[in-house]
Amino acid sequence: MRRRNEHVNPLPHHRRIPFRFLAGPAAAALALAGALLIAAVAVGAQEHPAEAHQHADAQALENPVEPTRESLVAGRQRYVFLCRQCHGNRGAGDGDMSHAGGIPSDFTDDVWTHGGSDGEIFTVIKEGVTADMQGYANQLRDEDIWNLVNYIKSLSRD
Repeated sequence: MRRRNEHVNPLPHHRRIPFRFLAGPAAAALALAGALLIAAVAVGAQEHPAEAHQHADAQALENPVEPTRESLVAGRQRYVFLCRQCHGNRGAGDGDMSHAGGIPSDFTDDVWTHGGSDGEIFTVIKEGVTADMQGYANQLRDEDIWNLVNYIKSLSRD
C-alpha cells in the first residue's frame, strides 16, 4: 500500500527509496556540496602558473622506462585515446577540442611551459595543471605514463 504523495520507485523492493527523500533540504545540501567541490577543484587547478616555469622536485624524477620501440608504441596507443583530441595527431596542439577555449601544448616545439624534463612531463600528466589538463593518476598506471612521456618526447622537432 502506498502512502499519500509517495511515488513508485523503479528500484528493486529491497533498495527502494521513497522519492520524497530525494528532494527538499537533503537534496539541496547535496547539490551545494557538489557545487563547492567542483569550484574547489577548478580554483586549485587555476592556481598553477600560466607562464613558463620548472618543478625542481619533478625534475629529480628519472624515467625508468627506456624509449624503446615497444615503449613508443604503447605510449602512442595511450596518446591516441587520451591526448589526441586536444593536442592533435602529431602533437602540435591542434586537436579537435583545441577550439573549445583552452590552448593545448604544442609538443613539436621547444616550449615546455611546465618544464621539459621527463619527470616534469610525467608530473603534468599524472597530476594535471589546469581545469583543461586534469591529471590521469586514476586512469593510468605509472608505467603507462612513462611510455606516454617517451612518445610525447619523440614528437619534438629537434
